[in-house]
Amino acid sequence: MDANILIAAYLRDSTVRKIVLFSDMQLLVPEFIFEEFEDHLPDLSRRSGLAQADSGDLLDRLRGRFATVPQELVTPRLQEAREAMEEVDPKDAACLACALCVPSDGIWSDDPHMRRQKLVACFTTKELLRKLQREGFPALP
Repeated sequence: MDANILIAAYLRDSTVRKIVLFSDMQLLVPEFIFEEFEDHLPDLSRRSGLAQADSGDLLDRLRGRFATVPQELVTPRLQEAREAMEEVDPKDAACLACALCVPSDGIWSDDPHMRRQKLVACFTTKELLRKLQREGFPALP
């Protein structure tokens, strides 16, 4: 999963947030994602319109849904990921490396450029929701 999914889940009560909070998927992210997120938290909190207490509660709920993959597992796959993402978006190499270092079905990303790498399947929110609904996840309003 890329960082934009976490940001989308935080900013709006949306399909992304509902999938994160209510699906039974195991969501994996590199361990630095939450550090990076917290660096931007003041701006994200302002953009979300949430009160400070609500903002903290939501972040705690979101954090509880993600398993972080330790950097020492990600690092050995980082060079391969950097090469794959060199012409795509080098900033996303760590997310790709994370998907490469653990068994996964793919990366959840709504960034079209992520599909340009060919090492790991990439699912948009819409595609993921269809897959989940085929597996019994309820339709969302």
